[in-house]
Amino acid sequence: MNIIAADVGGTKTRLIYADTDEPHKVLYEARYPSAEFASFEPLLETFIHDSGSSAEQVDVLALALPGLVSDGSARLTNLPWIIEKQKLIDTFGISNVSFMNDFQASAFGTSQLGEEDTIVLNPGKEKPGAHNNETRVAVGAGTGLGVAWAQDDHGAACAYDTEGGHIDFAPVDDTQVRLLQFLQQRHGHVSYERILSGGGLVSLYEFCAGKQARDDNVPEITAQWVNSQSEINDVADTALTIFVQIYGAYIGNIALLFKPHGGIFITGGIAAKMVEKMQSEEFINAYLNKGRMRTLVEQIGVYLVTNERIGVLGAMSEAVNTQRVTK
Repeated sequence: MNIIAADVGGTKTRLIYADTDEPHKVLYEARYPSAEFASFEPLLETFIHDSGSSAEQVDVLALALPGLVSDGSARLTNLPWIIEKQKLIDTFGISNVSFMNDFQASAFGTSQLGEEDTIVLNPGKEKPGAHNNETRVAVGAGTGLGVAWAQDDHGAACAYDTEGGHIDFAPVDDTQVRLLQFLQQRHGHVSYERILSGGGLVSLYEFCAGKQARDDNVPEITAQWVNSQSEINDVADTALTIFVQIYGAYIGNIALLFKPHGGIFITGGIAAKMVEKMQSEEFINAYLNKGRMRTLVEQIGVYLVTNERIGVLGAMSEAVNTQRVTK
């Protein structure tokens, strides 16, 4: 049986074509800019064509999707797409189509990682994956901010998505209080996603530069630009420092909420591009700054995931496991 697994993101979509009997033997893999397609269907059609295969040869389609996902449809966050399961079945003739939240897939994917796929930010008491029956959490800032958790129960993997990125931002010092007030003028309600995301990093740069209104005469500032300027631009460097401080405090909050002794795995496209900052004292001090609960968060391993395929590997892994259970 052949499977297509896809990790659909606001910026890019990664797809894998594999045999369910040999899921680690990838037959074809590709990545596409999501915004170049009006909907998911032409993107999938392009992938199938590029793979040299045909829809008739595909038995299973497993999609990891950003946003609110129901059994039959998904309205995507940060993409103007609505994906409907029945439409995919009718269009491509693939009878077995499954949906899951993208961070639910990342949580599944944590069990697929090797030591070479992560950088240790806080060693904790356990090695990642040493006890898969322990709770594991995937957290990631990218186009948005996602959180999901997983646990293996008697050999069966279970993963659950959350909307933890929309928790209210809680400033911890005077600078962050001013940042909250700055963002309230723009958005009203300020969640952590307003800061810990690509758009959030741009807002941080504008806050540090003292710019409330965006100047249409200035070339567009992106998260990638802010990151690339950090060594030569003091404002960009300050923005990144505040970013990792808030990220560290947020990850510490996640540690307190879940007590995930299987580890916290930081995914998403932003952190992996600022490894030095993520390994800095600013991040780890903010993570550990939990007062009477410092000892607890010290025990939780925190790992920066460098393998960008964690989401699609998780989607494929869960689809393969489901097929084996139903056989």
